[in-house]
Amino acid sequence: MIKNKVGVAVAGLGFIGRQTHVPAFKKIPNAELIAVIDIIEDLAKEVASEHNIKYYLDYKEALRNPDIDAIVVTTPTQFHFNMVSEALANSKHVFCEIPLTQDVNESKQLIEIANESKVILMPDLTFRFTPNYAKAKELIDEFVIGKPISLNFCELIPTKDLATQWPSNSWAWNTKKSSGYPDFTLSILSLDLVRWLFDSEIIDAKWMSNYVPLPVLNNYTVYNTAVIIRLSNNAIGILHYSASILTQEGTARLEIFGNNTSVLRATWNNHISLVDEKFRTEWTFKMRGTKVWGHYQIDSHFIDCILQGKKPLATVEDAIKAQIIAEKINQ
Repeated sequence: MIKNKVGVAVAGLGFIGRQTHVPAFKKIPNAELIAVIDIIEDLAKEVASEHNIKYYLDYKEALRNPDIDAIVVTTPTQFHFNMVSEALANSKHVFCEIPLTQDVNESKQLIEIANESKVILMPDLTFRFTPNYAKAKELIDEFVIGKPISLNFCELIPTKDLATQWPSNSWAWNTKKSSGYPDFTLSILSLDLVRWLFDSEIIDAKWMSNYVPLPVLNNYTVYNTAVIIRLSNNAIGILHYSASILTQEGTARLEIFGNNTSVLRATWNNHISLVDEKFRTEWTFKMRGTKVWGHYQIDSHFIDCILQGKKPLATVEDAIKAQIIAEKINQ
């Protein structure tokens, strides 16, 4: 360790790596951003210069740096297993984007390697740290809606935003590299959120998808995907994912219904309301920067787990369970 700090390197400088994790780790008090890693030298050099840190083109070289205690892996999914397994074998703690690997059996292998090396492996299940979802969990655990019995979730991503982050020729649309289309990748977050909020396992899921090229955007293909789920506590839910909307219509909506007839409604990432027989109570969260969706919070939790030797709130087992349900989209 670097005194009372964890030395961190971020591998992969796409949108998530560069725009969320790099700035987050720069601000976390007990973390020290040591380096960034990317195969595109101009990009790696540019980000390193912005933050006055080192850069590497080869992650294996970074693993030899004793000042680096932890690696944050935000590369395309096809590279996760090799990068994560080698980092763990070199006694580096790892924080990895989801899906953890292309195959859940590989993810299970990573658990064994992490245990043998006595280091932490944590998946980026960010929704557990998103401000209004974290408040929803708090309220559910306080039984303000009684027992949660059903839910509706809707995630609307603007077409232009998705096309910018993941163009048609990107890895995210190549199932050999990503194991599924963007709806598969993104659904893991909300499936894990449901398991966490309801403290229950998803035991059944029925998926329906519609992939449509849009003439207004050079025939860029978008997804409209829905799933009906049943949980082990007999609760049911409907989750809908769409990327065929205007920029100004982007949002996320979550409704959770309880057996005392109360309802929780969470909108986007910053608002939640509780409606019961007598009152409507509302909370608005005025987060900025990397705290908006919880990236700063989950990154900070990762650092705390390393320094305090505690088990992460989000585990590899959680990521595996959500991925198994998400993979049914492809069937």
